[in-house]
Amino acid sequence: MEKTGSKLTDLSDKELIHLALEQNQMAYIVLFSRYNIGVRSHISKYVSQNEDIEDIMLESFQKAFSQMAMYNPEYKFSTWLFRIARNTALDHIGRKDREKNNLPTTSISEQLSELNEIPAPVHNPEEDIIKQQEYDKWIANIDKLKDDYRTVAKMNLIDNFGYKEIADALDLPINTVKTRIRRAKEQLLKMMNVSDELQ
Repeated sequence: MEKTGSKLTDLSDKELIHLALEQNQMAYIVLFSRYNIGVRSHISKYVSQNEDIEDIMLESFQKAFSQMAMYNPEYKFSTWLFRIARNTALDHIGRKDREKNNLPTTSISEQLSELNEIPAPVHNPEEDIIKQQEYDKWIANIDKLKDDYRTVAKMNLIDNFGYKEIADALDLPINTVKTRIRRAKEQLLKMMNVSDELQ
C-alpha cells in the first residue's frame, strides 16, 4: 500500500531506510527533516563557522544517502549518521589546516576510519553498482543547475577546486563563490531526494 507523506513521518528510522532503499524518495526527505538540526548541532562541536557547518551538514547527508545500502541496522541510524557527520567535519578541518600550511589536500578519511567503531561492511559488487548509479544521478543533477551554480558545483564537487581557486578562475569574490556552492549543494540535495515529477 502506498504511504502518504503524513504517515511516513510516523515510521521508525529502520522502516524509512527500508523504503528509501526501495527508491521511495519521500523517505529520504523525512530522514533529512528528522535529523538535519541534530546533525548541524553535532558538526558545530567541531566547526564554528556557520557557512562551513551548513556545507558539512549537506555533504554528510549526501554521503549517508548515497551509502544507505551499507548501513548496518544493528546500530542506531543516528549513531551512523552522526559518525559520518563527524568524519566529514574532521576531513574539512584537516583540509583547511593543510590549505593553511600549503600541504597536499588529500583526504584523511583513511586515518579516520580507525576511529570508526562501526565495522566496515564486507565488499559487495552490488554496492559498486548502487554507488555508480548514485554518482551518475549526482552528475545528471549538477547538469540541471542554473549556469552560475552549475559551473561552481562542477569545479568544487567534481574537480575538487577550493573556494579560492574557483574565485580566481572565475574572477569572482570568494564570498560569492561560497554562497553559490552552498546554494548549489542545497538544490542538489533536494533534487537527489525529491520525486522525479518535481525535478
